[in-house]
Amino acid sequence: MVVKKGRLYAVMLLLIMIGIVDTAYLTYSHYNGTPVACPDAGIVNCGKVLSSPYSTIFGIPLGFIGMVFFAIELFMLDRTDYENIMFFNIIGIATVVYLLYVEYVLGAICLYCTLVHILVVSLFVLSVYGYLREKKVSTKK
Repeated sequence: MVVKKGRLYAVMLLLIMIGIVDTAYLTYSHYNGTPVACPDAGIVNCGKVLSSPYSTIFGIPLGFIGMVFFAIELFMLDRTDYENIMFFNIIGIATVVYLLYVEYVLGAICLYCTLVHILVVSLFVLSVYGYLREKKVSTKK
């Protein structure tokens, strides 16, 4: 069942677009070799995180993989398919848990990565809400 696009859709769309911009910036920075605008000393050290061996998978930067993740989410949101978005976000949540572990191992936090983590968790929560709302609407009929 397709639910009318409303506030939930708009909020999720905004979060996805922020995710695309953030991950596009990280991807651009990776391929151009330019440092990101972020502190580089202490616990907040984007450079340490983004230049670590964990920052790529098979030579593909995680920023690019994140950008693809948000693009798929955008496609799914356009169909307002909250059930599939919810299940897709479980992959995102698992990835966030792994990346938080990586930051712990490195002893550094990347602010841009943290933004992505917050976006993924928020999108998961919103998709669960959308799914439950969809299910409630379909049971009333």
